[in-house]
Amino acid sequence: MSELVAQLIWNGLVTGALIALVALGLTLIYGVAGFIQFAHGEIVALGAYSFMVLHKLVGWEIVPSAIAAVISIIFVGLILERFFFRPVRDEDPMVPLVISIGLSIGLQAVILIFFGPNILTISKKTFHSLSLFGGKILATPSQIWAVVLAIILMGGTILFLHKTKIGKALRAVASNRDIAEVFGIHVNTAMRWIFGVGAGLAAVAGIFLGFEQNLEPMMGVMIAVKAFSAVILGAVGSVRGAIIGAFLIGLSESLLVGLGIIPSGFTAAIPFIILIGMLLLKPEGLFGKRFTALRQ
Repeated sequence: MSELVAQLIWNGLVTGALIALVALGLTLIYGVAGFIQFAHGEIVALGAYSFMVLHKLVGWEIVPSAIAAVISIIFVGLILERFFFRPVRDEDPMVPLVISIGLSIGLQAVILIFFGPNILTISKKTFHSLSLFGGKILATPSQIWAVVLAIILMGGTILFLHKTKIGKALRAVASNRDIAEVFGIHVNTAMRWIFGVGAGLAAVAGIFLGFEQNLEPMMGVMIAVKAFSAVILGAVGSVRGAIIGAFLIGLSESLLVGLGIIPSGFTAAIPFIILIGMLLLKPEGLFGKRFTALRQ
């Protein structure tokens, strides 16, 4: 029984790490731009498909393919910011929100056009599970790297926001855009940074998600829903809350289904059950007030 619980906890940590990377991007974009980017799940999918093209079709090794895929998706994020979101930066938040929904549908169509509806695998290589902690946990190399890189990227993002000049500028824009502009902080630059960083984090999550499951055009939708739930669970705009909320969802999903408490057919409903419970009991989330700007 203890080995089963240990394995389920590990699986939950892997899932939570991937959700956290996506939730971080959503939190950064909301904190600075003031709206939820509904097309973020499709950015995740594009990261996975870009890696698959470079690694499986072009024949590059895993590391160069991953780096190139992340860089390419960062450029996609910058393009979306420049041509779709910057022109409506000062409009009602509902305007960029609706645009992001349209982009979500459009990007799904693009994936369908180029790759079709068929389920694809991300790599031709086969990876064997490794025994950890005396054989109590079985983990693939991609899972280990997913957790390690996610922790590094999460810690790096927090340090970036708190210790660098650009990060402090982003937090200033998130707190009060008008005052930040008075002090010479360029909002356009802040927007570029958060869309670029958010897209990069989503691409990394997409690559590892591709190793965990097959590729299909809607693959980013469910993890985006979980990430959105994590953002609200932790408190909208809270980086710390998004990370903790993501791991709570990942662990809850793994343990509740793995221990037979909830049937596997209801797996997709677990984030919503947790979210509804949180909204009923503590609508401001775990850390802070509702709709506060980007915080610690």
